Amino acid sequence: MKKFVFVLFIIALSATKSFSQTQRYYCEVKGIEKDFSSGLKIIFDFGNISSYNIWGDLSGKLKFVNENGEVIDFNSMVDAANYMVNKGWKFQQAYSSIYGGHPIIHWIFYKDAESFEKAREGIITKEEYKKQK
Repeated sequence: MKKFVFVLFIIALSATKSFSQTQRYYCEVKGIEKDFSSGLKIIFDFGNISSYNIWGDLSGKLKFVNENGEVIDFNSMVDAANYMVNKGWKFQQAYSSIYGGHPIIHWIFYKDAESFEKAREGIITKEEYKKQK
């Protein structure tokens, strides 16, 4: 009898998993020291296009903006983390590395969603905002 109940439980669990169409998406937030000033350059990497590259701003098009189109300047890694958490992302892991003699802080976030677009909902770049208008 216990085996029968266990088998039914496994079948029910599998059926529920098959109906949920969510996938886990990741974002890496990197903090890189600015060359000639204090503070960090914050980079958001969703795996397709980073908001910045390792050497600097990509012409400002990929900076994040709020719902009014105003550029969001992140003061620190914690500021960027709070932004991600407010958008429904969850913190997973942190580590550091060195690239070209520069220390880099890496924070990994994830979000379960039906699509990449749903995962990025509410996160808008300057370029995307201009296309909406």
